[in-house]
Amino acid sequence: MSIVNGIKSKIMIWLFGTKKKYKHVNLKNIKSILLNPKDSIGDTLIAFCYARQLKKMYSDIKLGIVVTDRNIEFAKLCNENEKVIDAVVKWSDVFKNHKKWDVLLDFLSKENTKRMIWKKVLSPKITMIFGERNEKHYYNKKNLKNYDFDCTPPVETHIIDYLINSEFSKYFKIEKQKPHIKLLEKDIVKMEKFWKYDSQKVEEKNKKVKILLVPQGSDREMKPEEVAELLNNIENEKIKDIKIIMGKTAGSEEYYKKLISNVNKNLDISLSKKFSINDFILFVATADLVIGVDGGAIHIASSLNKPLLSFYANDKYNLCRWSPKTTADSLQVISKIQGSHNQTYNFSLSEPIKWLNNKIKEIEKDKGN
Repeated sequence: MSIVNGIKSKIMIWLFGTKKKYKHVNLKNIKSILLNPKDSIGDTLIAFCYARQLKKMYSDIKLGIVVTDRNIEFAKLCNENEKVIDAVVKWSDVFKNHKKWDVLLDFLSKENTKRMIWKKVLSPKITMIFGERNEKHYYNKKNLKNYDFDCTPPVETHIIDYLINSEFSKYFKIEKQKPHIKLLEKDIVKMEKFWKYDSQKVEEKNKKVKILLVPQGSDREMKPEEVAELLNNIENEKIKDIKIIMGKTAGSEEYYKKLISNVNKNLDISLSKKFSINDFILFVATADLVIGVDGGAIHIASSLNKPLLSFYANDKYNLCRWSPKTTADSLQVISKIQGSHNQTYNFSLSEPIKWLNNKIKEIEKDKGN
């Protein structure tokens, strides 16, 4: 860091990187809590788990969640039928929320000038931080004093358990949670039409095993050749009884072309339309089984308790934090090579092939095929 930038950073920390410590803290007496998660699907979903834990701890607490344009619609859907959050707060509405919250739970892992200013303007009575701070960055926990409690969990803690060993645990017994989204059946059935096949009459019930394939995430994907190998090993007598739809996201058309060029031509497989986040969640709810790479779709499927065949990079930190939490019969497959969380390839497929065929057989039996 240059001398000029160092001076600028010191000034910013002096202006915005400190807060007056709240004296005589008793967390049993607070009336409002604002959750500030990252704005990804997974982090927003987990924030609702925290909200449920907090509602059980406090009978009359006001809860808010900070959102951006990226996750506002998803947050509203998660809250629509459950009403666990009392206020959905846009990040840009910080001035409207100045000094209106007793506690801020900040789950962002990196501090920067913009975020420091935002928290200074918000000015909650108490701030708890949960994200890791890069000690090599100038804005680190040694230099910043804009929080009251550092609740950063051990590295191997699953993200859903962050509150369990936090400052709250000194006052409450905190129950474990599993992600879930409460949806209405009347909304789910509207998405069944996307699974209809040509020979099926409109009034017929879809007896095919509906497999949703999501091999791409926002910043990672499986190799099309590996996905094709998995699908090509579906037993021949089962092929006529399954329908596979691949979820559509950025770059899906090119990926789908590569996949189709390698896949068994007898498989009924197609690329979905581009759904809004709300419609995509309802579409996931109609699937019998989900196959996919670590990402938002996997977390959604897990929250809907779908049988899940998931593929993860061999990254210990990411596995500890983001492995699926579900009670459904599922299989998590981990890459044979150690690497970053984006290295989602080089999987051993013998076990997932066996699991997939057994699961298709089980679902067929449930459908009466």
